[in-house]
Amino acid sequence: MRVLIAGPALRQDSELEATLRRRDLDWTLVWIDRAATALPRLEAGEVDVVAVDGGDPQGIELLRLARDRRPQAVRLLLLPEGSEPGAAALDLAHRHLGLPLRAQALVDAIEGIGTLLVLLDNPALKARVGAIAQLPPAPTTYLAISKALSDPGVGAAQVVQALARDPVLAARVLRVCNSAFFSGGRPVADLKSAVVRLGLETLRRIVLAAEALSAPTGADAEALRRRAYFASQLAARLLPGPGAETAATAALLAELGRLLPGFQDEDHGEGTSDADAAAWLLGLWGLPMPIIEGVAFHRQPGRARQNGLGVVGAVHVAHALAGGPPLDEAWLDARDLRGRLPEWQRIAARLAESSEA
Repeated sequence: MRVLIAGPALRQDSELEATLRRRDLDWTLVWIDRAATALPRLEAGEVDVVAVDGGDPQGIELLRLARDRRPQAVRLLLLPEGSEPGAAALDLAHRHLGLPLRAQALVDAIEGIGTLLVLLDNPALKARVGAIAQLPPAPTTYLAISKALSDPGVGAAQVVQALARDPVLAARVLRVCNSAFFSGGRPVADLKSAVVRLGLETLRRIVLAAEALSAPTGADAEALRRRAYFASQLAARLLPGPGAETAATAALLAELGRLLPGFQDEDHGEGTSDADAAAWLLGLWGLPMPIIEGVAFHRQPGRARQNGLGVVGAVHVAHALAGGPPLDEAWLDARDLRGRLPEWQRIAARLAESSEA
């Protein structure tokens, strides 16, 4: 395994390398100050993992080049404690890790992403999903808004213009905005008011819900949508900070697979569950890997190999407290999270009360 770590603020860590040797991991760590010098290694196929300083513009560009020129490489974003990555950086990285970099976190991130990539390349899953006559189309307005929001010069006016081009979607967005889950009882009469009142990130998530979850009809589909909206709001509260929006979006889409024909039941054998189907579909749509990971592993959070709560854990807990599959008790204990459960339950109860008001 060849791991490239790039950034002017990063220095070679002998303790990290010693830990990897003690664990008998045959990894080669290459530390460089300037991300630009890594391009020849990428083009020569000499890199399996790229980890970059999230505060270095050249590092972000290196992640983009790695995605385009060596897409099979694992891409990691390294961030000092308390810092928040931009939307573009999050979309490019498979996962972000804290600094200083720890051996266990590095190993877990790489192996967890490897597990996910194997899942998405499962022939049995592709065959089952491929047999569906008509897959839901990619959420084009959501993807367009996401791309626009990566530009710091984009504001509410441009988002309103994008929504106004699709009157049906705009109507759906306003209907969802006026539901108890998002409006808190305050009426939203027009798109501009929705954007200003809810904020760009929340509105982007509502657009995604309107495009991805609105087609199926029936009592079961409506119950699933209501649980998805609630779990989305809850996941953002369980994981405040840089991961909140990712967790909220993953929670919103976690049960998307159950809206696909033939995947209404949760389990279809190893690698062909509705969660796997949803993750594969999101991969086709080009959504960021952290969202795909949250969807794929939301019922089995231990498979993600994340320490602490994390995005996957927040999605798992949110859906469990929203009336979905039960909490994974073994995972709670293994991550030493059981003591936080009462507070999570209080947050869920407060959210439920405000949604009913």
